[in-house]
Amino acid sequence: KNIKGTSRTQDAVSLLCSKGVPCEGIEVGDIDITYSGKEGPAKSSCENIKPSLKGKQNPPVCTATAASAPAASSS
Repeated sequence: KNIKGTSRTQDAVSLLCSKGVPCEGIEVGDIDITYSGKEGPAKSSCENIKPSLKGKQNPPVCTATAASAPAASSS
């Protein structure tokens, strides 16, 4: 919660959990991390996680368009 700042890499947020023991109910909120490199804006990577998202999300966290790694389905 309440994480602000800049990232040295484009992958500013990484939430990577194991397939055998996925993460559930992880609260992610009020994140504002910027990246100003030539690759483009900050991104997030999520794998095997079902987070509880609250507040501002910059970059978007664990969304289909934001995740560079497969995110767990929320069914």
